[in-house]
Amino acid sequence: MDIIKSDVLIIGSGIAGLRAALEVSERGKRALLVSKSPAGKANNTYLAGGVFTFPSQGRDVETHIEETLHGGRSLNVRSLVATAVKEAPAMVKQLHEMGMKGRFRSTGFSTRSSSLIGGPEVTSPLVQACQRAGVKFLEGIMVTDLITDGQACYGATGFQRRTGEIYGFPASAVLLATGGAGAIYAQNDNAPGITGDGYILGMETGLELMDMEFVQFYPLTYAGSGRVRMIIPSVLADVGKITNRLGEDLKEKYGLYGRRIGMVSRDRLARALFMEIAQGNGIEGALLLDMQKAEEGMIPLSDRVRDLLKRRFSYGSEPIKITPACHYNMGGLIIDESGCTSMPGLFAGGEVVGGIDGANRIGGNALSSSLVFGTLAARSAVEYAVSNLALSDFRAMAHATAQERFSLVPAKHTKPPNTRFLMRELGQVLWEKAGILRSEQSLKEGIKRIDEILDELKGYQAGNPRELWTIMECRNAALTGRAISASALARTESRGSHYRSDFPEEDRNWMKHIHVQMKNGLPNVVRIVPIAEQEE
Repeated sequence: MDIIKSDVLIIGSGIAGLRAALEVSERGKRALLVSKSPAGKANNTYLAGGVFTFPSQGRDVETHIEETLHGGRSLNVRSLVATAVKEAPAMVKQLHEMGMKGRFRSTGFSTRSSSLIGGPEVTSPLVQACQRAGVKFLEGIMVTDLITDGQACYGATGFQRRTGEIYGFPASAVLLATGGAGAIYAQNDNAPGITGDGYILGMETGLELMDMEFVQFYPLTYAGSGRVRMIIPSVLADVGKITNRLGEDLKEKYGLYGRRIGMVSRDRLARALFMEIAQGNGIEGALLLDMQKAEEGMIPLSDRVRDLLKRRFSYGSEPIKITPACHYNMGGLIIDESGCTSMPGLFAGGEVVGGIDGANRIGGNALSSSLVFGTLAARSAVEYAVSNLALSDFRAMAHATAQERFSLVPAKHTKPPNTRFLMRELGQVLWEKAGILRSEQSLKEGIKRIDEILDELKGYQAGNPRELWTIMECRNAALTGRAISASALARTESRGSHYRSDFPEEDRNWMKHIHVQMKNGLPNVVRIVPIAEQEE
């Protein structure tokens, strides 16, 4: 085992992880950033539209807080919302001064100009700043276990996908910035490795997750390019006509009136599209977004972006094929306003945490809140980062963990694990049973099949590091899917992104957070916490 020591270990290289690593280094501590993919790439920040929403010329702090709470159906943790909203403007301005290209708008900041993907404008300046500050990067590494004694977190273990080299990462503090789990659904617009790893790392230390039933599905993804799902700007939902194979106007059919439906009503729009496809009213599993009669002046896009839409989607000349796709997880690890979890030495920021978005996230809040809590969690980690475990003790704990986790069997003695098939099946199960439309029957059926997949995975033996990697990702995805499904089964109402066909109305008695925790190796609901108690 190769031992690499740091003051603060950061896991994940999206905006939260990169900004955290930079903050740690600027405050005089040794930062080690470990990621599955190349730093700043192949994550959801890199694929994002590059829009930061925060109080600006067009809205004050209280207005933005209230809009966020309204979007989250009042299930947000208000103190987290207030922290994100108040801190975001100055932090985005700092990123802009650091080299992040874009422009300030009446509702925030946008990096998107000549491309539909604005994420590289966010991650590239941060990677460069981290390199200048002396942050150490280790890429192609999966962290499989956090090292704890039940009282505090002392580091982690992981392995290299290509070589199989096993690493121990002793650290005075650990910061999770692993992102969400959107890639576990059959239809999604996430980076491939976003499989819920951080949720499972946290739960396996004993931590609880909150609000896992709330999964956001983006309504407008391009369905004309095979399995790849490219996001179409939400503003087109306002000015275009969305139709099914019968030619019905779906906005009119489902009462989707007003502006910004793709931003603030994306849950209702995604549900309407899913229902039409499920009823057989789609065209090869898709619906049509017709921009041919839209007035050009109504579309607030630059000429360069409009040209790009025309090249990619035949924008303006023929209808665009669209379908909803899994986009974002609102639930996750429980943190306070400074990014601390309840486990001493363990901190978190970004999509891996819950509480900020409540039952539904409004567009543009993800990058802002990830930036804020990545930074604040790093500050807390630096304050905590004191030598609290002898290296010899860490070695003993890490070796014991690694012996159990990394027991590879020679490839010639194993049948290659069919994790690709299992991942596809898991994705379809989640899409059909715990996706946009849910019911008691579908969720119970989904949980039963997820448990069968987990049992099947227990029988898999890896003959090489790549097989171990796929087994671990599939396991994390299945466990996360179970956490989502169990939470959705417990919430007998519809709220925000969570829609139960057997309980289609919002119930004021369900102003509560559902907590899941690992019990006997499986995520199960352990507590239902009224909002008043959560805020205390």
